[in-house]
Amino acid sequence: MKNNKSLIVHITSMADLDKITSKTKYISLDLTHFNSDVLSYFINNGQNYFYSEIIDDHAGYIYVSYEEFVKAETVIDMIYANMPDNLTKLETARYLYISIAKLVSSDINISPEKTEYLDLTLLSNIGSLWGSLSIGRVNDISAAKIYYYLCKRLDLDVSLVVDYNTKEALNKLNINNQILLVDLYKDLPYIQSLMQTKNFATYNDDIELDHRIKYIKNKYNDYYLDKSLKNIDYTKEGCVKDILSKTESILPLDIIKPAELAVIYQSIFDKYCPNYDIKINNLYLNDKTKLHFLIISYQNNHYSYNYREKTFVKVNEIDILNNLKEGKIGLYQNELIPNINF
Repeated sequence: MKNNKSLIVHITSMADLDKITSKTKYISLDLTHFNSDVLSYFINNGQNYFYSEIIDDHAGYIYVSYEEFVKAETVIDMIYANMPDNLTKLETARYLYISIAKLVSSDINISPEKTEYLDLTLLSNIGSLWGSLSIGRVNDISAAKIYYYLCKRLDLDVSLVVDYNTKEALNKLNINNQILLVDLYKDLPYIQSLMQTKNFATYNDDIELDHRIKYIKNKYNDYYLDKSLKNIDYTKEGCVKDILSKTESILPLDIIKPAELAVIYQSIFDKYCPNYDIKINNLYLNDKTKLHFLIISYQNNHYSYNYREKTFVKVNEIDILNNLKEGKIGLYQNELIPNINF
């Protein structure tokens, strides 16, 4: 029993370092009672251990390497270093929310609905706060854990609200005796697009607040999108191409990841041309990278965003079909491209 206890050691304070023995391989850090001295100790002396978190006495079950642990902490240091001076607690909470969302994205490759053979290594990393932040990919729970941790370190009153059955999570803030429920994961697409958030309690369109934390310089991109897209003639053929052309001049598409890009364009199509049968499909490069990309289809026209060229390109049906047949690209599960599926 003594040996088992020394293999995995839970650390809350510097006094707990005495529990570590030569047999110790796994360190669980108590983030609810964050201790900066403990963190500094393991960053400087913890090369031989793997790391997981404890939040509200709930121990994480996934451990990541020292390298991933340190890489994530370096990302966190960068977020803090870029924070404007003299922010209120509300502004600080909002700044952290926005900053994290710009650095992470969801990943369709860990969705059992879309991927038959899951990458267990990737899935494991995303289950860890530090592993998830180190690779920049999150799920609902890891996004909420990251936000919890960054808020705790700045003494904000934050809690983690997790439904471990549905795997959904959000955070609860208590700021100036006001309870704010926030859901970072659901706001990733809108923050990456510099749009109004939808899940930061009642402060989703506080433009002065977002000016102070330097989220936006002028107006939200919602304003510019509406100003541009409401003038399109949606009765003429080719209006979908017009939408893509106008939006790529407004949105920072090259920094919006494919999963988030799909959410944004679905919301655009639903708002401005809801009666059009526009389909967004998820595909991937069939190599080690398994890079995710989108095909947007309307009638016989197909478009994909080229991150290298930073523009939408029209894709030929025959090329898509041949690349699918030759195995150069692949379709995620439950995807049906109009006029192309075989």
